[in-house]
Amino acid sequence: MNTSRRRFLAGLSVLAVAPVLAACGSDSGGGTAATDSPSGSAAPEEAAFPVTITHKYGETTIESAPKRVVCIGLTDQDTLLALGVVPVGVTYWFGDEELKGIYPWAQEALGDAELPTLLKDTNGVEIEKIAGLAPDLIIGQYAGLTEQDYKKLSAMGVPVVAQNGDYTDYGTPWDEAALTLGAAVGKPKAAQELVDSVKKRIADEAAAHPEFKGQTAAVITPWEGLFIYGPEDPRSRMLTDLGFDLHRVITDADDSEFGISLSAERTADLGDIGTAVWIDFDADKQVREIFEGTPAYAEGRWCNISDADGSYYVAHSFVTPLSIPYLLDRYVPQLVAAADGDPKTEPPAVTS
Repeated sequence: MNTSRRRFLAGLSVLAVAPVLAACGSDSGGGTAATDSPSGSAAPEEAAFPVTITHKYGETTIESAPKRVVCIGLTDQDTLLALGVVPVGVTYWFGDEELKGIYPWAQEALGDAELPTLLKDTNGVEIEKIAGLAPDLIIGQYAGLTEQDYKKLSAMGVPVVAQNGDYTDYGTPWDEAALTLGAAVGKPKAAQELVDSVKKRIADEAAAHPEFKGQTAAVITPWEGLFIYGPEDPRSRMLTDLGFDLHRVITDADDSEFGISLSAERTADLGDIGTAVWIDFDADKQVREIFEGTPAYAEGRWCNISDADGSYYVAHSFVTPLSIPYLLDRYVPQLVAAADGDPKTEPPAVTS
């Protein structure tokens, strides 16, 4: 299994990421020394501060506009960039590490600004490296920050905003995450306008494709058998926002908010699905061969997104205000081809 695939799988579920995000400080030594140059940001909106934000571990008050923001959420940088705030540190998830968390859909928003420092959480939150960046705000929305690490970060005397406690870790909807990020950097109105514009784009796609409505769908990946994403996962939410209903395999399951793991043999249960969105379909020979024997496969009711698809592969999981338009340009044509039930209709190739 390649490095990108392993890192991607680390974000599959709370159970999968819990060991990765175990409460321990970084053992990587000193961090990158901070400079006097703040992250790029426009002036905050009038009366935006002070602001108090409620999160999983309590409340955090931010007294003034932050200038050095560190993202411990895996996708938070996109919203900040869209609002004109360039973070000084971002946390790597998966994909091309050389891009430092700034993918094609976000590069225009970055402009000529300096790329942020890349943080890694594979051995725990890099406390020392974050301290070395001299942040004045640490925030994580698409995150699974532990209470112990929250306390360690707060001990720096810097405002720390953890993930929303109303949802499972890594389960905060993209729009709510964006509004929280906007409030934290003093741009709540701009964040609302951003969210509204992206929601309109999604609604327009749904309206343009009434064939999606009422059809069952699921996002699936071969992982220790079969993993099917649940209703609180952003990838599933995107399908339902486009008009699909989640397949009964996931909706009938107990404790399936983020997703469920099934044995490979259960792949046959997806035989009647309207549209199957596979991630890395070829990763497990047994799963692939079982699905190839189903009516859904025979009718061409599936598409596959793999790491060979580059940034599109990453965009499918990012689900942010910046990545969604980029994603929809590539994703919707694939869904259309899969949803028509005609095996002669091949999902179009995508470009990164």
